Amino acid sequence: MSTLEPVEITAGSLHLRPWRPGDADAVFAVCQDPEIQRWTTIPSPYHRDDATGFVDGRSPANWATGTAAQFAVVDATSGELLASVGLQDLRDPAGHPGVAPGGDGEVGYWCAATARGRGVVTSAVEVLCRWGFGPLELARIRWIALTGNEASRRVAVKAGFAIDPAPRSLPHPRDGVIANFWTGVLLP
Repeated sequence: MSTLEPVEITAGSLHLRPWRPGDADAVFAVCQDPEIQRWTTIPSPYHRDDATGFVDGRSPANWATGTAAQFAVVDATSGELLASVGLQDLRDPAGHPGVAPGGDGEVGYWCAATARGRGVVTSAVEVLCRWGFGPLELARIRWIALTGNEASRRVAVKAGFAIDPAPRSLPHPRDGVIANFWTGVLLP
């Protein structure tokens, strides 16, 4: 399994950086948003321990194992937390866990309520995907969202993902209940 060296990327007014322990309070506050809990796979209800476990444990471990690269999206000037973007479920060309040239990954994101409608997530996803296709040399990036999550779909379309015309019935990652998902793919 490959490791991923954490990187920071500044693109205009946005700065993408790995999560830091000091981010837990901001993550906890933002993830109280019912829309984030409704449409993402974060635990619901979302507790302070969930935020701490993510920024202190899971995110650094994912970088270390090369299985995911999760970024805080902050305002490049003020440092305000605006969103989260990441490449998760990174796999080598044979489908084994871990990043490798020719492999793939799945994009995931959420946006703080205060940053919605400003193009923050679309810009961050575009930057993330350029990094995924550039230095990581991924062959494709997958996207998935619960049907009805129009905001996520708009981001994916604007970022260039080809959306499959028919939803797929899949187990929801949070509880295993079968639900309908939109899926898409982005190629370099």
